[in-house]
Amino acid sequence: MPELYLRMLDRVLTPVLLVLSIFLLLRGHNLPGGGFIAGLMTAAAFELQILSRGEASVRRDVGRYLNRALGLGLLIAVGSGVVGLSRGAFMAGVWVELSLGPLGELKLGTPVLFDIGVYLVVVSVATSYLLTLNRLAEEASRRNAPQ
Repeated sequence: MPELYLRMLDRVLTPVLLVLSIFLLLRGHNLPGGGFIAGLMTAAAFELQILSRGEASVRRDVGRYLNRALGLGLLIAVGSGVVGLSRGAFMAGVWVELSLGPLGELKLGTPVLFDIGVYLVVVSVATSYLLTLNRLAEEASRRNAPQ
């Protein structure tokens, strides 16, 4: 049974880590950050949930989506590079400006798409690794526990 303080930390820190990871993801194409570090931060939030709720609970809630997210992330990352072919080179930046009226303009481009793809791949791989590592640690502790 996880300790009370871990469950309390999970309730407070997981939303903070997820919001911060989205912030890093969206600012990464102009400033430091991006899909890789945002994906690691999201995986850290999942590890906190694994420690507080247990591996089986997180695997039940998140595990079935990991392979799909990995494939989707690869598709988005490669697709953003293919879109650059319209500019004459693979991975060339293509930008679209959207007018938001009084709120200003929003610039979206293929670097953002690439970062989203990397984010999904990193979250999927890191979370799968952490789930497997925790399952193996739990099995080892059960084997070594006094009978």
